[in-house]
Amino acid sequence: MSQNKQAGLYVHVPFCLSKCDYCGFYSETPGAHSVTDYLAHLAQEIGERPEPAAHLFKTVFIGGGNPTCIGLANLQRLVETVSRVLPDQSQITEWTFESNPETLSAEIADYLATLPQIRLSMGIQRLNDGELAVLGRRASMDAVYRALDIAFARLNNIGGDFILGVPGCQSLADDLHKLVTRYPLAHVSAYFLTLEENTPMQKAVSQGLLADPADIEADELYEVRDALVAAGFEHYEISNHARSGRRCQHNLNYWYQGDYIGFGPAAVSSSNGIRLANPPDLGRWLADEPATVEQLSATDRRNEHLMLRLRLLQEGLDLADFEQRFGTQPADFYAHLNSQTESGNLWREGDRIRLSDCGLRLADEVMASLFI
Repeated sequence: MSQNKQAGLYVHVPFCLSKCDYCGFYSETPGAHSVTDYLAHLAQEIGERPEPAAHLFKTVFIGGGNPTCIGLANLQRLVETVSRVLPDQSQITEWTFESNPETLSAEIADYLATLPQIRLSMGIQRLNDGELAVLGRRASMDAVYRALDIAFARLNNIGGDFILGVPGCQSLADDLHKLVTRYPLAHVSAYFLTLEENTPMQKAVSQGLLADPADIEADELYEVRDALVAAGFEHYEISNHARSGRRCQHNLNYWYQGDYIGFGPAAVSSSNGIRLANPPDLGRWLADEPATVEQLSATDRRNEHLMLRLRLLQEGLDLADFEQRFGTQPADFYAHLNSQTESGNLWREGDRIRLSDCGLRLADEVMASLFI
């Protein structure tokens, strides 16, 4: 592995005060000793793994779960542990912390404000109490506004995460436009709800108590996009919008297939075509169960490159670069490319290929047609 290769660093904090009805991410309620055990083992994992010595970390992302639910003292200990592999923090271009509204305190926000290039990503999801209840969210809108007031008094790079396509709910667009007018969010992520196995929402859908999110039309995507563009945002990735200069640098590294190193249960690392996935369970991770190892094939890397580039709506896929990396493609690829362009799902100018406006709602299908 080459020395000082640039990478993103991700730390998974596997704790939440409660589990939302739709959530398939690994997390658990913090116990009397589980946070202490987690932090001790995190220090051990970071100290024993070889990757940090071979990488220069440019971005740091503390995600979960809900990192701020472990409290200020534990957050400080976590940052101290992570900082051991950040010898020159002047090189950090972005340090992101995720937080749910109900656990963001003034003291935590004050501490986050001391970190270099700090970015706060707030898990808001919907914008009225009834819709939050459909998702089984713990927070109310009073908690959302309180957290945003605290954050904007101390920080200047704050984003919000939202969920589209919630059964029985109106479009988020109008409420979101009002929110970004009241609070100058720098970034908005808006993902369509997907059913995860063995969640309360999946069971409610299977029992006919809720409509299947997969059957909901994609109109909300366009309505939210239009509302955010009108408020000065750029729609730069299928599910992500940013004000000028505020794209998420850590996630851009994923979309450009850069190296990233993950620590904690369920965290994933990728470098030199090898992907490691830590066990998605705190007990198994504490017991040093080894990460699963996946050697990406040339086809895997090719399909992933195509999918990730097409998700970037402004840059898109550079066909000449794609062929230089992966060779001249099978005839079927060019036939499908021409077909998707002629149907209006893709827009092509020279070697630059991008999803069109109408292609957004069919993005997965369009990309799959170009896979081998």
